[in-house]
Amino acid sequence: MGIFKRKNKTAESVTGFTMVHNIDLPLIPFGDNILKSDVVMVCIDKVASQCAKLKARYIKTNDAGVQSEKNNDISFVLKYQPNIAMTPYQFIYKTVSLLLLNDNAFVYPLYDRQTHKLKGLYPLDPMIVQPQEYTDGSYTYKFYFKDGESYEIPIENVIHLKRFYCKNDFFGGTGSSGNHEALLKTLKTNESLLQGVSAAIESSFKIKGLLKINGILKETDKNKQLDEFSRAVEKATKGNSSIIPMDTKADYVPLETNPKIVESTTLDFIQSKILDYYGVSKGVFSNKYDENEYNSFYESTIEPIAIQLSEAFSLGLLTDGQLERGEQILFFSERLQYASWHTKVNAIGKLIGLGIMSLNESRNLLGLEPVEGGDKRLQSLNYVDATKANLYQVGEKEDEDTS
Repeated sequence: MGIFKRKNKTAESVTGFTMVHNIDLPLIPFGDNILKSDVVMVCIDKVASQCAKLKARYIKTNDAGVQSEKNNDISFVLKYQPNIAMTPYQFIYKTVSLLLLNDNAFVYPLYDRQTHKLKGLYPLDPMIVQPQEYTDGSYTYKFYFKDGESYEIPIENVIHLKRFYCKNDFFGGTGSSGNHEALLKTLKTNESLLQGVSAAIESSFKIKGLLKINGILKETDKNKQLDEFSRAVEKATKGNSSIIPMDTKADYVPLETNPKIVESTTLDFIQSKILDYYGVSKGVFSNKYDENEYNSFYESTIEPIAIQLSEAFSLGLLTDGQLERGEQILFFSERLQYASWHTKVNAIGKLIGLGIMSLNESRNLLGLEPVEGGDKRLQSLNYVDATKANLYQVGEKEDEDTS
């Protein structure tokens, strides 16, 4: 009869669900700066630091093949002070680092205007380098730097090192500043994987769940229930309790999370591609290499750079006449410093017997201090001139020259 009128519903009659915690971890783009990768920085450091141990020397080789070191302004700059800001180690380290970063490295020799003697060698870090050709057949490099300055220098007055030299006539890679498109693909994949691992670890520490509110409640009442639940969680957490009191109006339904961690083999595979790009083995990267692994690293990565350094500096610092007289700049490596004790002892025994190594050179190889009179070279009597071997074998005396 309508005695009891039905009350109009002013609240929702559905069950409400609210997320307690929400994870929002978007991937951050890696960008185009390869130095943002710690793996790249370590690889460059491994190669540059080993190359920096090379010793630059100004050498003259006579017609008999005997080498002697020249002492002049070029020799002093190479051995002691390449420029006012760098030691020889720092100079080579920076030059090689720029080569690995940009596929090109430019070194400018600075001469005294009056004496024309070499004053210093300066690694350049330009933004852009543009080759210029003139009608007389000469070429120059026009350097543009970050401070807005630009300089034009004849190509023959610049020492230029190149990496991945195949596509461009003048520059390594695809231009003066290098192109790391191939490497960036791997770096971006590696960064995405690492961010995924970080997100998975972070999600495993978060509480995720649903607060199930039973009954017909207004929006304000549901928010009130959620606030009360949040305060209960906070109070229990601060009190080091694992129990959260709740009434019968709401149920907490936990959500099981099973974050997927990238397999270590996948991460190792991606990282190995970066190491291969710079010619660094896993053992060298982690400083856990043996003698054989280091020798492989030297021959495949360090030695090619040492050869290019020798050729480029010889052409950049010496005249055609000096080169024809057997003068050159060589970057020497004391490779036996990285050999095992057993290998060093065996090498010393053979090299001393041939008169190649002095006593002090042998002691230095073993990490011992030099001794007085140790610069003499000794030679075993077991070795004879090959052309006179038969005479010694039968005990005959060599005919004296009567002319």
